[in-house]
Amino acid sequence: MRRTILACVIALAAARPGAAQSQPATPRSPEPPLRRWFEFQQFVLSTRYRVIESSADVVTSNHMQYREQIRARFNFDRKKLYTLTTGFYSGSNFIGSWDNLGPGTGDFDGHDHNMRQLFLSATPVTGIEGQFGGIYVNRGETTEFTSYDDDGYLVGGRVSIRRPRSLHLDELSVTEGTLGSTNTPNLWTRRHDIQHANYTQVLGAKRLSQTVSTSVDYTRVAGVHTLRGGLALRFKPRAPISALRYEQYARVSGSKAAGFAVLADRNLPRSIRIQGGYATIDEKYGGLNADRVQRGRRFLALATIPLVGPLSASIYATHALHSPYTVSNKTRFDAVLAWDVMASLRKTRKF
Repeated sequence: MRRTILACVIALAAARPGAAQSQPATPRSPEPPLRRWFEFQQFVLSTRYRVIESSADVVTSNHMQYREQIRARFNFDRKKLYTLTTGFYSGSNFIGSWDNLGPGTGDFDGHDHNMRQLFLSATPVTGIEGQFGGIYVNRGETTEFTSYDDDGYLVGGRVSIRRPRSLHLDELSVTEGTLGSTNTPNLWTRRHDIQHANYTQVLGAKRLSQTVSTSVDYTRVAGVHTLRGGLALRFKPRAPISALRYEQYARVSGSKAAGFAVLADRNLPRSIRIQGGYATIDEKYGGLNADRVQRGRRFLALATIPLVGPLSASIYATHALHSPYTVSNKTRFDAVLAWDVMASLRKTRKF
């Protein structure tokens, strides 16, 4: 059944080989020679102080943490059609990429640094890409609030087709693999998970206009079936809000339930960005969505503020409404300082 789905998707995309036409290339400055073989895609070092209070009015976290996020790609050919991508992050589990620094609750954690991603990518035909190994979660226009945490990981494979003139979709992807070992972030330790595949996702995404983008996906995990959809609106600079996003999920088997999130963005002068919204996640969602949200009905707000050069600060706050079940983060406040190391490296014109 799964092989049949993959075969049908590839055949449909290849039915019109001349359909996908490349757009005129925009003149670019020459890349540093090193990028022919190696390039950083992400390199950020961060520290934060967070305070979390549960619905039992107990402060469970009041401490400083640190995080590294390093993602790099090795290119086997000049056109970068065949690559190897690796991701190295801190954190001890599926929803966590932060380690304790020492001040506050908890002791210093200097050993939870893991390779979470390592996958081969091949684009043998224009618009058709295959990936295999430790891969990330494809969310489309949904976020970690109603999908899976940004720090999440899979072991398996994915075929992504980006041939809109053939499919009338900007992207159609099929993912097959294992979402498991959620307390074992190191890829080498969980590499054998692929022998026990429990995850299937079929996702379609379409940009309807310069303003409207949408995606829909079907996901099966351990026999539980879930439908998700996201709608993103991006407005002109003079509009009252810069972007508005609505996302929803519906679990249609097992413990049937549904939830949604609404998020509004506003870009301010000096590249300051503020976000605010509301999310409701059902009691039995499973705990693999954003650790900043988890379950319950809550309001949330986030502000990102550029400081000097590659340094930026962000502030996050959330408060959950009363619920008949326990909520681990009824109230939460995060203050984050981040250094975009990649931006600093690019200024040297060597990376």
